[in-house]
Amino acid sequence: MTGAALDSIVVAYGSRADIAPCIESLQAVRGLATIVVVDHGTDGTVEVASALGALAVSDPSNPGFGAGHNHGMSLISAPFVLLVNPDARVIPGAIEEGLTLMGRRPEVAALQGVITDAATGRPERSHGVALGPAHLWGRALHLRVLLRWPPVQALARRVAGLSDHVERVPIGPVATEALAATALLVRRRAFEEVGGFDQRFFLYGEDMDLSRRFREAGWTLLALPIPWAVHRAGSSHRSSWQREVQWWRGTMTFAAKWYPPRDWALALCAAVVRATTLAIRRPSGAVAAFGSMVSDPRRERAHPH
Repeated sequence: MTGAALDSIVVAYGSRADIAPCIESLQAVRGLATIVVVDHGTDGTVEVASALGALAVSDPSNPGFGAGHNHGMSLISAPFVLLVNPDARVIPGAIEEGLTLMGRRPEVAALQGVITDAATGRPERSHGVALGPAHLWGRALHLRVLLRWPPVQALARRVAGLSDHVERVPIGPVATEALAATALLVRRRAFEEVGGFDQRFFLYGEDMDLSRRFREAGWTLLALPIPWAVHRAGSSHRSSWQREVQWWRGTMTFAAKWYPPRDWALALCAAVVRATTLAIRRPSGAVAAFGSMVSDPRRERAHPH
């Protein structure tokens, strides 16, 4: 427990190669006291983190990303907490600027700046509208590739639900509907008020859900235009196939919880289409894909907790 203004939590899995640069970037943030690393793997990440001075705890049962952050939050006491992916390297000065802004804006529950993809050097989509059926159909049909074409980009900029896929750097601190939990600065009071992460989400979708519950409780989310972190996305996944299945599982859990009936039906159809293409690509994984992407979310919808 600390009396500092800022602590940080990193939830790791198979992150031995990433954890040292992540911790070192956090240690350069002025005023950051305790770094908690919750390790859900067994590759030695916890030992590396501990040797670097982090408060490292091991939970190889791997209950999920949100559950790990909830666990980490119980071990610290600072009023502001930076939730960080192990494959992210934060920019210390930006975090300090964000913390100052949070202190001046008591209505803000969480904020995040621009996240840069380490492989491409381009901004990731780290803020914007919560994903809806149109986004799911776009992903199912691989329509995202069209956004590489300038005419399509120009059209997307004029569409409210698509503009944040093209314009990923806001013009200033702007209120937003959802923030990705890549290097998310949160206010503890707001986090505790909404009950933290919903632990039904294993990976993906939990940040959209948390954002939704923040806004429903009357809090504001901010996206900042400043470079915030560099992210090596997907480093904890064994394959792109596995990552895609998990992305759909989490996003469909969000859809099952929040979408109205018509949107839910459209989302379910998109999930069936995408699960079919994934099953064709890897027939041995067909049952797992349909179970994770279609059957499990349907059960969540029929029997919400």
